[in-house]
Amino acid sequence: MRDNIRVGQQTYFVAVLFALMLTALAETESNAADVVNADVCIYGGTSGGVAAAIQAARMGKRVVLVVPGRHLGGMTSGGLSAVDIGDPRTVGGITREYFTRLVATYGKKLNWSQAFQGKGGPATGGAYSIEPHIAERIFDELTAEAGVIVLRNARLSSVKKDEARITKLIIDDGRTVQAKMFIDTTYEGDLMAAADVSYTLMRESNAKYGEKYNGIHYTKKYTPRTGHQQPRANGRVPGGQGVWDRDFPLDPYIIKGDPSSGLLPLVNQGEPGKQGESAEGVMAYCFRLCLTTNQENMIPIRPPADYNARQYELVARFIEACLANGDDMDLRWFSKRDPLPNSKWDFNTATFGGNLPGTSWEWPEATYERRVEIAQEIENYHRGLLHFLATDLRVPEKVRNDVLRFGLPKDEFTDNGGWPHQLYIREGRRMVSDLVLTEHHTFGKKIAPKSIGLGSYGTDVHEIRRIVKDGVVAREGKIAGGRGGFGPYQIGYGAIIPKQAECVNLLVTFALSASHTALASIRMEPVFMITSQSAATAACLAIDGDVPIQNVNYAQLRSQLIADGQVLSWPPPGVTRKTRKVHHPAKLPGVVLDDKDGMFTGKWTTSSGQPSLVGTSYQHDGNSGQGHKSATFTPNIPIAAEYEVRLLYTWHANRSSKTKVTIHSADGDKVVTINQREPVLVNRIPRSLGVFQFNKGTSGHVTVSNTGANGYVVVDGVQFVLTKIVRNK
Repeated sequence: MRDNIRVGQQTYFVAVLFALMLTALAETESNAADVVNADVCIYGGTSGGVAAAIQAARMGKRVVLVVPGRHLGGMTSGGLSAVDIGDPRTVGGITREYFTRLVATYGKKLNWSQAFQGKGGPATGGAYSIEPHIAERIFDELTAEAGVIVLRNARLSSVKKDEARITKLIIDDGRTVQAKMFIDTTYEGDLMAAADVSYTLMRESNAKYGEKYNGIHYTKKYTPRTGHQQPRANGRVPGGQGVWDRDFPLDPYIIKGDPSSGLLPLVNQGEPGKQGESAEGVMAYCFRLCLTTNQENMIPIRPPADYNARQYELVARFIEACLANGDDMDLRWFSKRDPLPNSKWDFNTATFGGNLPGTSWEWPEATYERRVEIAQEIENYHRGLLHFLATDLRVPEKVRNDVLRFGLPKDEFTDNGGWPHQLYIREGRRMVSDLVLTEHHTFGKKIAPKSIGLGSYGTDVHEIRRIVKDGVVAREGKIAGGRGGFGPYQIGYGAIIPKQAECVNLLVTFALSASHTALASIRMEPVFMITSQSAATAACLAIDGDVPIQNVNYAQLRSQLIADGQVLSWPPPGVTRKTRKVHHPAKLPGVVLDDKDGMFTGKWTTSSGQPSLVGTSYQHDGNSGQGHKSATFTPNIPIAAEYEVRLLYTWHANRSSKTKVTIHSADGDKVVTINQREPVLVNRIPRSLGVFQFNKGTSGHVTVSNTGANGYVVVDGVQFVLTKIVRNK
């Protein structure tokens, strides 16, 4: 075993030495002529930048990877260690190769043929939880093995164009890179912007693309309120919401109840705005900390030099509200965290965690020097918050002791004192091209043409602002939901290429053409790696065919992507959907009406995203048009008697917990409220709406309405069972 480790280390050092030789060769060339020549130039040392560079090199091209900083991997090696990957079956190509090789360093194997299993919240993959320095090492190895020339600490100054073609990239130290094709793999879209390609930083109004969650947005489950439920062992309440995501009606003013005293720190200025309106602002940024409980490998987390506990007064008020709610608080209230190997943890954010809403707005268009200042501001806030939680007597002792268990690992981010070198840029510029991916694509209402890969994560938008609304603090823009039950969706080639009139030799894979809320699903690191590999493939084909990137033959591109292991459609080859057992209404006890037997008002959607209790599909209201949609079921009752009425539906956390059902029987009308976030079956029996007297014939009916609903209203069918049958069971 020791010999195997020694051989692995030797291989790594040889690979890194080879990479350094190539870099030195490039630097020698650039020092001599101040010019580096390449077939493909990739700007951005992110995970996708590495994937693109490897792919282009493997296709026989001379590749230069220009990195603004010192490190490769972006967030994948910069602290986002518990990787959000969506459905593993959608991942192929270099992305699958990378993660397979990564976890193999821990003696683990990944089961790419199976979906993750959720445990009360979003499905996550514990097998993908790794240490940042190991992740970066694999990026370095793969890049070196492919023969990629890497230019580090090389910040973009400008680009030169000949009409719609980029001819050279100019680095701030005076060097230039000349290439036939360029790929922007930065989070911010810096190369795209320098090339005068159209982009936006606005959250589109819902009206622009006919979306539902875009623009100014207040989510009902994040509306400030009291009476929060207590969490289960996994830190989540029934329905999946974590204790790190709870909102109370907190007073925003320095003197409680006195607006003239001014806003507390951590509260943003501005008006709350109207739901769905176009608005400025990008998601909040944070650092994803890798912390350890191993005292021998620990660097204490020091507060910033200008630490002032008054900056965290709003956090103290949050704690007051939690204690008044009966919460037995620990560190989870301030950070969702996931275990990593070797006594380390990946710390995510929370209602009051690492996110600093509003500070990120300036970042995408800021200079590199200003970005350093913004990153320092967020770091200081985060360090100060942890110090506050560890030392302030207003913080429960249990929380203080919990915080004190953790510190920065000595063996991570060794050139930055254990603090991550990468800020989590959740959203930057977004290109506006001929194809704009929207909620219609991520929710499966439209299929993007010319697939280059699949997305599969939910709609995950971190708060844009912490604002005063209705006299209390509210998180504006926060969304953490699904995509209407739709499975993996296609990312179209048109979303990574600019309009032809603007640039013919540029691809953009992180700041791609998507609406704000579509990007919220697409923005996962594995997906960006997938789009980047596909972009590099297209760039090489464009070079070989001497055509603009917009004119690459898609059939040829698709063939090459599949040959290289990319997954382009769902279900992918070799993965078949499980055959679902279909329950026919006539074979179930009592009188059973399928969703197809209902009379629907308003526009409902037929779906089979989850297994139906009866028939092959169910109907949902699209979580829209509240108060204007209903479904009525009229049974033909065989004999006058008492019947137990059961509503059949597919349950999910995005369903309405206030679904109104009206039963019209011989007893009159009765309205029952159903929580469709809870399982419909209890001991394999559908939940009962009650027992009602029905006359023979069709005089009775059951109506399901979306009036007052707070999520998707779903109807799979209605069952009427004689009470004597129920009692006999």
